[in-house]
Amino acid sequence: MRQREEEMNPLEWILFFICVCFKVTQTKASSWTTDVPSSVKGLRGSCVVIPCSYDYPAGEDQKVNVFTGIWKTTERDQVIYHPTESKILEQHRRRTNLVGNIREKNCSLMIQNLQEPDGGSFYFRIELKGYANFSYLTKKVVISVTDEPNPISLSMKEEVKEGENVSASCSVSHSCPTYPPDFHWSHSGERHDQTQKLHEGQWNSTSTLTFRSNRTDHNKPLQCSVTYHGGKQREQYKIIKIKYAPDIKTSSKCSSYDGIVTCECIIDSEPPSTVLFVLGDKVLQSSKVEKNGSVTTEILQVDFGSFKFVHCLANNMLGNANLMLSLSDKDNMQIILIASGAGVILLIILIATGVGVEKWTKKSGATQTSDTSTMRSDGPVELRSSAPTKRNEDYDNVHCNDLYNSDHVYGNTGSDSAEQVYANV
Repeated sequence: MRQREEEMNPLEWILFFICVCFKVTQTKASSWTTDVPSSVKGLRGSCVVIPCSYDYPAGEDQKVNVFTGIWKTTERDQVIYHPTESKILEQHRRRTNLVGNIREKNCSLMIQNLQEPDGGSFYFRIELKGYANFSYLTKKVVISVTDEPNPISLSMKEEVKEGENVSASCSVSHSCPTYPPDFHWSHSGERHDQTQKLHEGQWNSTSTLTFRSNRTDHNKPLQCSVTYHGGKQREQYKIIKIKYAPDIKTSSKCSSYDGIVTCECIIDSEPPSTVLFVLGDKVLQSSKVEKNGSVTTEILQVDFGSFKFVHCLANNMLGNANLMLSLSDKDNMQIILIASGAGVILLIILIATGVGVEKWTKKSGATQTSDTSTMRSDGPVELRSSAPTKRNEDYDNVHCNDLYNSDHVYGNTGSDSAEQVYANV
């Protein structure tokens, strides 16, 4: 090595020292660095935080005790933050402060109650007492102010079965991690909130809600409301979809009108159920179907005959249900009264027909000899065909009260009375 040093001429020594000095100077200069986003977008009325870190080339034998961090505008070199408030531009006083520890090389700046004039280009400057000062002019940050919050992202599973957990996530990006947005859910449940850093001075806040599903939640909106620092709000919702087994409502019933039984089987299920009626050994389908959301009303019109009840069966992919429907005592009595009324009418017709036949027979026997020639000449077919028709018309108006006054009704069976009754024939 000594031999090599002795062999180096003066020119080589000069070049060697130049290279060493250039290398040391380059290393020292490159240590003045800062890391900031090129732009940051903030919501008017809220706050904006400019994330910032810096470095300086302090040697091992150098110890800095006083650190002064300053933020300035690039346009007029106006101070928007300084530890001494009197040096800050009037419109920024009491609204700007460092949120990081400047001694730990954190120069992050927060501007509260962000306003339109706060937009512009800014840079950071560090003053190290007894050592050096440096302005990071090449690393400027542009702040833009917006009036509308970023849209909400709401996500959850499209459909769940009853009893399973529903997990919904509501998230939004913003520029104010010091005061993250406040979330409010329209449904109770277990919540978990978190905020994480994105890029370009943006953070993402997420609220996750978990609750146990119930059929009462089906087709109802799940809403997430977000309130930003400063008071502005946004909201988003999704419709909850729950699948559940059929439930036959106790309001299902059977009723009777004019002898026809109508049964209504009301089923709440999702997806809709297949419904059948069982009457005795017969399986019957609905006569009519009415739908209202997840509630289906299956209507059956049928003659019960001697049966007193019918079964309603409902089935879907998640389960089944059945309910026995029967006529009420009132409806049973109505059917009995209808049947009794029909019997009374039939009895009236039979009695009226019997009385008419008996009278017709007596009248015919009494006049057979004297009227033979007349009947032959006048046409017996037409005379005899008109007499029964008249009798039927006369007895069509017989009232039930007459049935219970037998002396009066059957008093007409004598020959004298019969001649009076048929005097108009």
